[in-house]
Amino acid sequence: MQLRDPGVVMTPDALGALQPTRFSASRTLVNKMVQERWVISRAEFEIDAYGQGNARYHVAVNDDWSFEFVVFSNAPEEGVERTDRIIGSHWDMMGALIEGAAGGERIEQTKRELPKLYGGRAAPGTLIWCRANRSMRAFDLTVESLSRGEQPPARVLGAVCYLMRNTGLDGNGTFGTRSFAAYESEHPLRTPYHAQMLTSYLMREFSLDLAEHMAAAVDPNAAQLSHEFRRFLGLGNASGLGLVLFAKNHPRMVDRWISLRESSLAEARDLVLAADAPELDRLDALLERAINYKAQDRMRYTYQPAAALVSGELAELRSRLASMRVSAIEPGSLLDSLYRASAALTSETQEILCAMLLELLPMPDDMSSLVTVDEHATADPATPVSELLNIIAEDYGWATDVDLDEPSALHFAWYKSANAEEPRRGPLKDLPDAFDDMTLDLPQKLQQLVPLLRDSDPDRTTGSVVRQHPEFRATVERLLALRDTGYHTVWANTRDEHFNPAHIIRLFNSAFYGLDKTKEDGPVGVVGVLFHGAPTPADIASGTGQDWLFPTEPED
Repeated sequence: MQLRDPGVVMTPDALGALQPTRFSASRTLVNKMVQERWVISRAEFEIDAYGQGNARYHVAVNDDWSFEFVVFSNAPEEGVERTDRIIGSHWDMMGALIEGAAGGERIEQTKRELPKLYGGRAAPGTLIWCRANRSMRAFDLTVESLSRGEQPPARVLGAVCYLMRNTGLDGNGTFGTRSFAAYESEHPLRTPYHAQMLTSYLMREFSLDLAEHMAAAVDPNAAQLSHEFRRFLGLGNASGLGLVLFAKNHPRMVDRWISLRESSLAEARDLVLAADAPELDRLDALLERAINYKAQDRMRYTYQPAAALVSGELAELRSRLASMRVSAIEPGSLLDSLYRASAALTSETQEILCAMLLELLPMPDDMSSLVTVDEHATADPATPVSELLNIIAEDYGWATDVDLDEPSALHFAWYKSANAEEPRRGPLKDLPDAFDDMTLDLPQKLQQLVPLLRDSDPDRTTGSVVRQHPEFRATVERLLALRDTGYHTVWANTRDEHFNPAHIIRLFNSAFYGLDKTKEDGPVGVVGVLFHGAPTPADIASGTGQDWLFPTEPED
């Protein structure tokens, strides 16, 4: 089983092309909910014709666990600024995911504290605070269409694919929410990001329910969204520069997720299948769906290939698969041959194929144990200088080869905005002489460190080097702590003027979280759709809807 080399995977372009897979957080949550038949019900919906009021959703997992999603809905006001940023003061909805029955006291505390954000304190048992805004054109058009007894036009909604856009999911101790490390071993949301994903799923459901409710307020005979539309429409999401710093601060998590993906991909490529194997029938069906899905994709992409091109390339792969099945006499590694053929196509197409190949493997029973990591790895200060030099030579040649004399090489620095509490990057020349530089600057640090190490006794300990040169402590500790991992660090000079952060942001949105139709919103942001095609609560309760890849656009 041959894994792809980190040099192939960890460049920004390659990471940005990675697609949602069955290991993505949204997909694994839905798989768990369907298998266990979670029951999601609307316990309260006291909202007026304009969208002002409160709602509450109940999630029954089993006899021991349940959750409630508390929603505070606001009507957009004339002249009031609606923003995606955390420094805003008005959102179309705010909500909280709470363990057990929320109860009057916790609901009142949440209603009082949630609008304060940084100044607020979550009620006991709160897992997530969230915020969202309506996509005004799509939302209003849906309400208008339903009030006339019609479904909304798919050709318009297909360009957006959601009615509301998430503008913030805060948990894991933020604002007094419960820390993920404190979740019990049997906690239903013990897998990383499942609490955030459940909250997002419920935000999606609220957006659809709200549109139907407001349409019925216009005309009691209004239509309801069809089952096809309720599955097709997801939750919008926008992410920014913070995910680049998150990648810097969580290298072992990045390694664990990508290692799981790469080892599973290698296993799939090694499958020995006869030409009439059902796995190949499944792959053919997925290719057909993906071709149609991309042909219907109305998103306009900037840094990635047009959907029509990808659809055409997927059609080429499907034809090649059919030819390979006809010519195959003995069972063999058709999948590896198909994967190798995809190397001549765009990386977007190849990674979509990779996501399909993973579908042919059995799903692990426990995703929590597979993707949960401890970032507090220790570095041995007794490691000799010679070993550290070997680590740098073997794993960080990309960093020591960066030409720092290029005018663009040391252009940017990364820092936190004082007024907005948000990550930023800016030209180094425009920043003050003293600031909290948050840049992961391996090229410059290593090119300064290597000559120093070469001038030292090879048997000298790295601990003694760090004592004498404390400015290298963080760098040395990182190198030693990650020496046994392969996919931990993006191979890029993040100070370079030409470095595009959107590729790394898209890695988290697509591969880790499972967003579809992700596209770069300039170089510092990514937008996309969560739960695009996901099963409805009724589907989940009946144990159906797990297969929701490449949803078909509803017919007008």
